[in-house]
Amino acid sequence: MKKSNLKLVLALLLVTIAGIIVYSCRKSEGPPDPNASIPVQRLLVISALNSFTNDSIGQFSVAITAPSGTINQVATGNTVVIKDPVSGTYVIVVSKTGYNTATAKTINIALPSDAKSSMIVQTSVGLTKVAPAVVITAATGGAIPVKANSEVTTSATIATVTVAPATVFTLADGSKPATVSITSTNVPVNTQLAPMLNIGGVTEVQVSAIEVIKDQIPVKTLDLQPEGMTFDKPMVIDMYIGDLYPSDMPIAIKTLKQDGLTLNYVRKDGTVEVILPDHFSADRNTVYYKITHFSKWNLLDNWLSIRLINTTKSAVQSQSGACGGPLGGTFEYITRYRMNDPSDPYRPWLLTARWADAVYSVKENFSFPGQTGFYVVATWQCTLENWELTDRCPGFWQQWRIRSIVIPQKGEMPKLQYVPCHNQGGHNQGG
Repeated sequence: MKKSNLKLVLALLLVTIAGIIVYSCRKSEGPPDPNASIPVQRLLVISALNSFTNDSIGQFSVAITAPSGTINQVATGNTVVIKDPVSGTYVIVVSKTGYNTATAKTINIALPSDAKSSMIVQTSVGLTKVAPAVVITAATGGAIPVKANSEVTTSATIATVTVAPATVFTLADGSKPATVSITSTNVPVNTQLAPMLNIGGVTEVQVSAIEVIKDQIPVKTLDLQPEGMTFDKPMVIDMYIGDLYPSDMPIAIKTLKQDGLTLNYVRKDGTVEVILPDHFSADRNTVYYKITHFSKWNLLDNWLSIRLINTTKSAVQSQSGACGGPLGGTFEYITRYRMNDPSDPYRPWLLTARWADAVYSVKENFSFPGQTGFYVVATWQCTLENWELTDRCPGFWQQWRIRSIVIPQKGEMPKLQYVPCHNQGGHNQGG
């Protein structure tokens, strides 16, 4: 072989060896293989339904006996989500104020054999209303008190349903019994169930979402049973409304706002039956309505409307760990509307009907392992619902008629990044 050819072969051999060495170094110094740990989503989703109507029930409590231990949670919306359930038997008990506690429900969960497979198990539990039955006869009529909390007999009466004597009842099946058992239950709206806390001397209502019927926020809700029963004489509902307005609101303004209160029934086809007040009490703290059937009725303020404008993303939040160490913590996004805001002091009241700051928040916990030679960077953002609240009450707070409300919703899975401690390169993982 010629000397020149020999030199060429040796040069090529040296280049190849150098490439192998460089590749091996980079491979040993680089971050973990992205395919070594593929993120999977495994969830147990629990919902509660009204046993009679099959409507979703929000903000219920759930007690779960799981293979890994006992879990107690309160739904912030209409579901409770358990992340990364293990295989085995789960015993689920759902409860909510104003409803009978459901019989324990047992389910079995079997995880997929493929470690890279996601899994979502959904289960629902039916709840029935708690309300003492009152037997009304057509001859005598009667009055049925509706308690603020139907489970507590000593709680305040927020409404009374009056049945006139000689009333002819017609049940949903067309029968006309002389005696019927009637139940009337108060159904707390979401904001009434939201916890009220005192944080550093400031009272706040921690609300999870805005409850909307069509384009309005329900003020009170009454569930009158048997569903669909009609009668030939109007029944009268008198409802206490003195708690719907701040104590310092002038009577003239309160009167204007109260004239916008209507009783509404949402039919199965989505249309709405609207009943105007029949009259008010002399002190304007009680409103009277005449109804001709038993159903779920909502008290709405027709001066007040709310609509979802759009959804956006929050700014990206970031947290970093120490070199080689793990990283764990919590991301949180909060919006707060202060009752003592001089530019708009009643915005929280319009949202919650309670004298306190209105606080909306969403949290996401995270935990990532460390990697030698790298530090962990976690980033996160959540979805923001942008609402517009409009108060059309004539002559009332003209300069504050339209208000913007931002409600944070469930965030994305935190994203993981391993960054070399010498600030060269990096590797993304996570959702």
